[in-house]
Amino acid sequence: MRKAIRVITALLAAALLFALWWFMEGKGELEAYSSGEPAEETYSAQPQKQTLRLWYADDAFTDFFNECAVAYNARQNRVRVETKLITDLDYIKQVNDASVAGGEYPDLFLVGNNALERCVLGGLAAQVQDTEHFSDPTVYPQTARYAVTFGGRTYAYPLCFETAALLYNEEYLQAMSAANGSDTMTIPSTIIDIINLAGNYNAPEKVDAIFKWDVSDIFFNYYFIGAYLNMGGPCGDDETQLDVYNQQLISCLKVYQQLTQFFSIDTQTDDYDSLIRDFAGGRIVFTVATSDAVERLRKMQERGETDIRYGVVRLPDSTNSLQTKSLSITDCLVVNGYSELQEEANLFIRYMIYSHLDGFYDRTGKAPALSAYEYSDAHMKGFVEAYENSVPLTKLREASNFWMLLENTFANVWNGADANESLRQLAKQLMIQITGSEGIEIERIDDPPYVDIIAELTGGE
Repeated sequence: MRKAIRVITALLAAALLFALWWFMEGKGELEAYSSGEPAEETYSAQPQKQTLRLWYADDAFTDFFNECAVAYNARQNRVRVETKLITDLDYIKQVNDASVAGGEYPDLFLVGNNALERCVLGGLAAQVQDTEHFSDPTVYPQTARYAVTFGGRTYAYPLCFETAALLYNEEYLQAMSAANGSDTMTIPSTIIDIINLAGNYNAPEKVDAIFKWDVSDIFFNYYFIGAYLNMGGPCGDDETQLDVYNQQLISCLKVYQQLTQFFSIDTQTDDYDSLIRDFAGGRIVFTVATSDAVERLRKMQERGETDIRYGVVRLPDSTNSLQTKSLSITDCLVVNGYSELQEEANLFIRYMIYSHLDGFYDRTGKAPALSAYEYSDAHMKGFVEAYENSVPLTKLREASNFWMLLENTFANVWNGADANESLRQLAKQLMIQITGSEGIEIERIDDPPYVDIIAELTGGE
């Protein structure tokens, strides 16, 4: 009996000690909760990843961005990258509206360099955090640096570019060179050279034209005046640097107008697509194209639709005295000024460009802006050289309609309008657009000395 009592007493004592311990622990946790201090946890948890959002508007980038996101998510545990294709026509407005509203807005986004002023002034672009690569002049060509600069500061990372270059049929050009007494293929450095080469060349029957380009598209005409037109300075961001009416520009357009005597181009039917097909079919010796032509011609070769051998070089000068520069646009990655993850966005962009860019051209069909990129297709070298010699599309918002005005000016001059007066009217329309004043008048300047193509061909005789 006494033994049973001792057992019961021991159990009661143990229960009492347990109750006392439970009370003291509960009191400690209650006091910690009341004071705002967290109670001590007895387990460890993995930190939750924050979401880093990337927006873009061109489906050609989808595979590349998704692959980068998957690889980056696997190699670090700070953020989870999500990509989103935006199909809305006013892409920047979508970025702005989402950023202002908060919630699921992009921390970084892809945009053309011409939209950077709008992004910077709207608070959508933060300065890049990458002094290492932007202080090294060998990483990007100067054109790319100008393209992502606004107000003296770098606001984006150049990703890829588009510009125009000269395509030539190697077989025909070799024959033309031989017909002109050269043992090697002569690459024309001026349009005068093209006309001269054609003079002694007996072209095959299927050749319809020596040189054709889409004269209705400003992207393929711009190079005629690109060396002498100033739309906002080298970075295209300074509205005090505007010059669209000078004697050199008049000379350029007068030469352009004379080309109608040498090259038969139908503005209604000779569009870009048809000219690429004609070039592939051996019906044109020279044409002007953008870099997408390389992939298009490669696929046509794979399908057995063409066996053309061709080359790509930067666009020729007009004459020995009138230089040219093509127009370019640079797609760049911008860190959103509204983002709370700007450092992480910079890290991800640097990962994509400097560590994961291999095969970018093959996956996207786009030409990387990185200088050291190695292309799988050697034809792209000509477009790289053209880009290095190009003029970035202006960032000035007030000049957004300028390209339509310039395209109309080229069309008028091609059809016989006076080059001087056409440029004067262009300058007037541009200043009205920028100042908002209808009372603008531009004084006519004197015509420059006439550059006669026929005289150039005969050595000035």
